[in-house]
Amino acid sequence: MKTVFVLFLFVSCAVLAQGTDIALDAAQIGRLGIRHQAPVASATVAAAAWPARVVASADAEWVVTAPAGGVVVRLPVTEGQRVAANTVVAELRSADVPALGAMLAQARAQAALARSNSERDRTLHAEGLIAERRMRESDSAATQADAALGALQSRMRLMGVSAADAAAGRVTVRATAAATVLERMVLPGQRVDEADALLRLADASQLMLELNLPVAQAQDVREGEVLVVEGSGEQARVSQLGWGASDATQTVRIRARLQGAGALRPGQWVKARRSEAAAHAWRVPSAAISHSAGKTWVFARTAAGYRAVEVRLLSQSAGQASVSGALDATDEVVVAGVAALKAVWLGHGAE
Repeated sequence: MKTVFVLFLFVSCAVLAQGTDIALDAAQIGRLGIRHQAPVASATVAAAAWPARVVASADAEWVVTAPAGGVVVRLPVTEGQRVAANTVVAELRSADVPALGAMLAQARAQAALARSNSERDRTLHAEGLIAERRMRESDSAATQADAALGALQSRMRLMGVSAADAAAGRVTVRATAAATVLERMVLPGQRVDEADALLRLADASQLMLELNLPVAQAQDVREGEVLVVEGSGEQARVSQLGWGASDATQTVRIRARLQGAGALRPGQWVKARRSEAAAHAWRVPSAAISHSAGKTWVFARTAAGYRAVEVRLLSQSAGQASVSGALDATDEVVVAGVAALKAVWLGHGAE
């Protein structure tokens, strides 16, 4: 143990003397058990497949709610069904709606009377029979009556209730856009309150892949990168990289927006991979890969010793890894003694 510590101090001093290069002589290389191997150039990279779940985009999913309290009498759609815009998706019976219809009729009558009074007073004022103040009071009353009527009309329009429906206590709920029914959240005969959730819908043309990758793999994924779904060939572009890792699984959640959903469906499990033409792509043994400060490195042989080369990990299996970085065919990378060399490298303050 003492011998190893002395060797480490000696090597560290040699490194410090050489700045960012890791300067080692043949004897030191032998003691650290370092061996090298030339990387193999690769024009394309076939990455390992990752499990992914198809989910609806966050901005393409919504909930249909009850416009008024009442009893659900009909749900003419089923889970997984695609519906067009304006399709009836639910029907309720509500004891509150007839009163709303009566309020609307009363508001119309009051607005008509207020407008009539305003017009009359304007005529009387023009003839000099009443004061201007009385005319302005009539105009104000007409404006307020019109505003109250407009508010009631807007409320009924948002509820999707016509005058005839209001009289019958019937509320018809329609899809606001073309969508797929993800979930029926109530049953016929169930009593609901205003704003209670009835259905969950999603735009099936806006889907995403959701992946949970180990931290070591996730740190090499970049926003904007393209993933290919195995089998179907559908493409998805990475749009969200999780900030933190799950405590239980130590994985990072990544989402990629599908560019045309094709035959994929929400909830479906698929495999996605990176398969790309990469500039400066190389195949090296997995043992050559090292991680530090959220980056991936290999150690390349130099005339004086070694240098740490930052690379992008494109794929990795039990024995082989594909990387992209500033290597060339004359370089040799360290494939044994990597941990000892990394300790020396970090010992002189490299990040």
